[in-house]
Amino acid sequence: MLKQKEAPGAFFKVKIDECSHTYGRIIANNVYAFYDFKTDKDESDLSLIEQSKIIFKILVNHRPIKSGAWKIVGISELSNELKKTVPFFIQEIGNLSVCWIDRNGTRERAEFQECNGLERLAVWDQIHVEKRISDYYHGVQNKYSQGLELKIPTDMG
Repeated sequence: MLKQKEAPGAFFKVKIDECSHTYGRIIANNVYAFYDFKTDKDESDLSLIEQSKIIFKILVNHRPIKSGAWKIVGISELSNELKKTVPFFIQEIGNLSVCWIDRNGTRERAEFQECNGLERLAVWDQIHVEKRISDYYHGVQNKYSQGLELKIPTDMG
């Protein structure tokens, strides 16, 4: 397979099933955005992809990029919005009401409500990302993202 390098702004192709794919984008070191752009054709106009809704932004193991499993199809400068640091949450196991927001390794204690709607600080593997995207298009709850959701403390339930 083709060896590729991670580069912010790079667009890459992600297989959904035997007939279709979508696109993702490297936005920071191991932080990737995935677009709602299901298609069965290769798209060379990166601006069309960029104008699509972002399904989610998560930390991803770099192997699918470096190995060429997710083929880079082009690169363009990130918008100011995509240059912003993506926040992730961390939740204490023993006390679910305690959480932090992580921004590039800088962590701040946060209220539970501030963590709601953020992705958990976790590194995803290729197979799990592809399953999450496939589940999104099939209208199915993804078991991996469900397992990583913010847990509601019993005193708030």
